Amino acid sequence: MSGTSVEDLKPGDHACLTFSDNDERLDIVAAFVRDGLRLGQKVLCLTESVSHPALADELTARGLAIESAVRSRQLQISPSGLFFAPQGTFNPAATFDRWQAHIDQATRDGHGGLRVTGDMCWALRPITGVADLMEYESRLTRMLAEQNATAACQYDRQCFDTVTLAAAAESHGMNVTAVTYHDDALLRICRQHVPTGVRVAGEIDYRAIEPLTTALTETLALDDHVDLNLTQLRFMDTTTAGVIMQTALGLTARQRMTVRCTRISFDLLAALGLKELAKVTMTAVRHDD
Repeated sequence: MSGTSVEDLKPGDHACLTFSDNDERLDIVAAFVRDGLRLGQKVLCLTESVSHPALADELTARGLAIESAVRSRQLQISPSGLFFAPQGTFNPAATFDRWQAHIDQATRDGHGGLRVTGDMCWALRPITGVADLMEYESRLTRMLAEQNATAACQYDRQCFDTVTLAAAAESHGMNVTAVTYHDDALLRICRQHVPTGVRVAGEIDYRAIEPLTTALTETLALDDHVDLNLTQLRFMDTTTAGVIMQTALGLTARQRMTVRCTRISFDLLAALGLKELAKVTMTAVRHDD
């Protein structure tokens, strides 16, 4: 099953989001919520491994107007367990009834449809009926195909076994992924959705200049404000720093760039003069932030 960008999801879609990096997962979830709010849809964000307040803070930090969306009742953040297993038992028939109730209520409230994303880690708890989860996911794919609703189910690769992950991917209509330019044991370069830009994590040197250049070129073509997220970058050589400097020098009159990085990367980029460019804002963070 090929990957789909979160921005391409539409009513009737049932997507599987498998992840191993929590920041990347939250980035995609933020984009999913952002697009739903922009489209005037009712958005239901079900969380399990991240607390309700912490998730609200993460979405707010990514530029979403969470407080106002919650006050207007366009956005609801609640525990996954209350939706899928409110009595400690997973009952697919009752869950489908809840789906239909939320879809109907969204229509009555004048929203442009329903959009739901759910952290599926609730299924790792000792809950009766969870053996029927994959059959439920397959049936939900068929149900949503005829509804004005969109779903993105989140499966953590570090928590679910490979058999379950494979079954989850098979039972959904599509797989949501970040656009990835490079991914191996040492380095991951991918598109960042919220805020828009590029995320580079791990260790990078001259050997990865080609995918980095491609990623930066594409974000310059797409975004007026480029966020270069280097907060999880442990090592960067001078060749890489030079490419980033050249990218910043290529910003158009309307474009701006924000570079978030660790102190080591900050010092290297600042030494090349990146901090002095008027269109660039640099921020150093601790590695554990």
